[in-house]
Amino acid sequence: MLIAGAGLIVLTTYPYLATGIAYRDRDNGLSYILFLMGVAVWNGLFAAQALDPRPIVKGFFFSIATLGAVLAGLGWLLFASTASSTPFLDRRRLVYRVVALLAGIDITLAITTPTHSLYWTVTATPSVSLAFTDIVPNVGYWLHTVFLTALFGAGATLFGRAWQNGTDVAYTRLYTLAGFTTAAAILGSSVLLSGTTSIAPLAAGSLTTIGWIQAQQKRYLRLPRPYRWLNNLLR
Repeated sequence: MLIAGAGLIVLTTYPYLATGIAYRDRDNGLSYILFLMGVAVWNGLFAAQALDPRPIVKGFFFSIATLGAVLAGLGWLLFASTASSTPFLDRRRLVYRVVALLAGIDITLAITTPTHSLYWTVTATPSVSLAFTDIVPNVGYWLHTVFLTALFGAGATLFGRAWQNGTDVAYTRLYTLAGFTTAAAILGSSVLLSGTTSIAPLAAGSLTTIGWIQAQQKRYLRLPRPYRWLNNLLR
């Protein structure tokens, strides 16, 4: 079920990307595109673990899915901090530089973890019964979890402040709830399941969906014909 859900999110990338491109000059459109691409990679490579029973292949897909997760977290924070409805982020440039530096370090270490095992160790025994890779988490894995949880929690907090101020209430409320849900899903899945079986990629997909619905309701673009029926259902 998780694999099917992740695959569905990847399939929705096209209309969502069309939304982002049309929305790029408004507010935080470019941030939405980065967020969307991160979520797509996260879900796509998360689901790809089921394609091959070999631990080394599953571990490779898991590493790239981690890259997508970090890009999604970075995109989400940029999306939240550049929205017109959220309050201005103090020392924004400094925050962006620090977060970008940490994201770069996190991605580099996660992808190269087979050479140093600072993040995790993949269990060597292949199993056709396990759809996802089986890992033994190390200290870097927990630091990655804290960093990713903080990114989604910070973005949700910004929308929460906007919700408290009564700004664009319908969407700031949805972003706040879905953002904190995603942060909780990341933390909970990492602690209880070592991140291999996780609802976090699907939860992040709900945030891109809210952005798409918001753009449709505000009539920022005309949908490609095959997707107009879905827009009609949302009205």
